[in-house]
Amino acid sequence: MDHEETGVGTQLRQAAVRLRFSEIGSFAALAFSLLALVTSVYQTRLMQAQTELMQTQARASVWPYVTIGKNEDSTPGREAFSWRVDNNGVGPAKIESVRVLVDGQPYRNWTEVFAKIAPDQEFHGQTSSLNGIVLPPSTNRETVVEMVKPNTPERAKAFQTAVPRTTIEVCYCSVYDECWLVRSLQTENKPVPRCVIQGTAQFTQ
Repeated sequence: MDHEETGVGTQLRQAAVRLRFSEIGSFAALAFSLLALVTSVYQTRLMQAQTELMQTQARASVWPYVTIGKNEDSTPGREAFSWRVDNNGVGPAKIESVRVLVDGQPYRNWTEVFAKIAPDQEFHGQTSSLNGIVLPPSTNRETVVEMVKPNTPERAKAFQTAVPRTTIEVCYCSVYDECWLVRSLQTENKPVPRCVIQGTAQFTQ
């Protein structure tokens, strides 16, 4: 009888040991599974961060920065003036939209603009079309578009006098279709979702 009880006790202890080892094995497997999951999530997030960083660097490497300024000479009798557009970034700028306003009213060409600012004179001068062009960056070279350059001191003086009344707006995009809106004589370009053309009075000259 004692031998039977001893045998049963031994079997129970062995079963308990096996159960304990089984529990330990299950716990270890669960721990390894959780560790593998955490490692996988970390690697995934790390790859996403690296991808985002590479995309940011790629965008920065072709980032355009358009400015609208003026050249002028106020010497009496030798007045000269021009509105100029520069791309001071490191990538090309696709010009999508151009507006020229005087006193808040949009106009389609420089003849209409000049008729507003100097109704007693007739416009003559050099003009360059901007709408729809791709403006290259000024890296290692000067790339300037002079939108308008009147050909007499009198006409130049009329443009100079009208500067506070004149607003030029240019909307442009990078090769990644990131877009910005810039206004004349402002240094801060405003990011926009897209360049709106439909329903706006576009400057065509």
